Amino acid sequence: MYEFTSGAGGCARDAASLIFNLPGYRVIEAVDLPLGGRRVRVQTESGEGFCPDCGVASGRVHAWVQQRVKDVPAGGDVVQVVVRKPRLVCQQQGCPRVTFTQVSEQLPLRARCLSRLRTEVADAVIGSGRSVHEVAGAFRLSWSTVQAAVSAAAVDLPDVDAMVVRHLGVDEHRFAHVRFFRDEYGHWRRVEPWMSTFVNADTGQVLGVIDGRTSAGVTAWLAARSPAWCARVEVVAIDPSAAFRSALRGCLPDAAISVDHWHLVRLANLMLTRVRQRVAREQLGHRGRKDDVAWAHRLLLLRAGDQLSPGAAHRLEQVFAEDDPTGEIQAAWHVKEALRALLASPDLDTAEAARQRLRAYVHAADMPETSRLSDTITTWWKPIEVFITTGVTNARTEAANTMVKHIKRTGRGFRNPENYQTRILLRSAHQTRRRRRLTQQGPTVNCE
Repeated sequence: MYEFTSGAGGCARDAASLIFNLPGYRVIEAVDLPLGGRRVRVQTESGEGFCPDCGVASGRVHAWVQQRVKDVPAGGDVVQVVVRKPRLVCQQQGCPRVTFTQVSEQLPLRARCLSRLRTEVADAVIGSGRSVHEVAGAFRLSWSTVQAAVSAAAVDLPDVDAMVVRHLGVDEHRFAHVRFFRDEYGHWRRVEPWMSTFVNADTGQVLGVIDGRTSAGVTAWLAARSPAWCARVEVVAIDPSAAFRSALRGCLPDAAISVDHWHLVRLANLMLTRVRQRVAREQLGHRGRKDDVAWAHRLLLLRAGDQLSPGAAHRLEQVFAEDDPTGEIQAAWHVKEALRALLASPDLDTAEAARQRLRAYVHAADMPETSRLSDTITTWWKPIEVFITTGVTNARTEAANTMVKHIKRTGRGFRNPENYQTRILLRSAHQTRRRRRLTQQGPTVNCE
């Protein structure tokens, strides 16, 4: 029985209403269904409501109606909720609406499921990283209902212009598989659907996602930001992309551009691989095979030279002695290691000295691959100096790309780019809030 008690104890509810725990409602009946599951009938605690047209409160009941809605599972079983609520009469003279149905926070107008169920399914998709199809099957809902709950959560995303971003990261990722199609002339064309992400390099939160990886797309996104937001950006970390650099120079003239060192090391490794492949073709007449020492140790050539064990260093010397008759592979390896030492410089003076050593190695190598790498370093020298002085990288941006790829794989691809971008922004915001809470809590102390 439902009853009110006064005093410090406040309001006491019956056991069924207390366990069901639907705010604003009390349980009036609960039965087991013959085919499994449970049906719970609830009724509103308040008999008043507000007219949706004039806003005047009314407690005059015209009739009682019942509405069947869906709720979160209880005890592993599906719960059918039947809500008994009043249809009220508007008592405001002149109001065109004669009667209206009572609504609540848990049961909005024309809702087919409770608000707590919508919150539960949205958290399962956003917080747990599950696909919409999987969550819809687990809660026995339609795909559109779960997707609507996820899209509604996007309203709570923070305003980008209101966020303080000092270090910005820009990177691209492939949205879908490479596709081929015939143009009007019958020629095959290759299409790579790319998307670019803007990330707060300090927190790792994704701020925006745009189609393509062109200068025009980056310019359009930055132009939509407020002047105050653009003025707060101090450093922007990017890949060695001329399109990104051109857009940033035009939209953020006061921000320094930092090039990510990982991509420069990758270019050096690619240069060394091309030299090894060319030497194999010239000396052996074919590509490398498992019996070739250089090919068998191709990954050893790409490892950091200052982190090799004595055994690994000995094997590397064997590669240079047995399978490098021209000395080109060893020369390319020295260029790669000189670039790594340059990028690890603690200050600009040390970096300038390392740059001179790099030039000496490039001049001694005298190969088109090493010269091309040297030209790239010269072109991006100013952003390299910014990286050395500030230490701002695209590490968190690359981590965000890993999260993006997980979302794409979980959803088995996305045909709707808008839903794809919404999932990225919601998932990233959730992870950022979680990291912030863990940081505020501090380290856990073992008291045993």
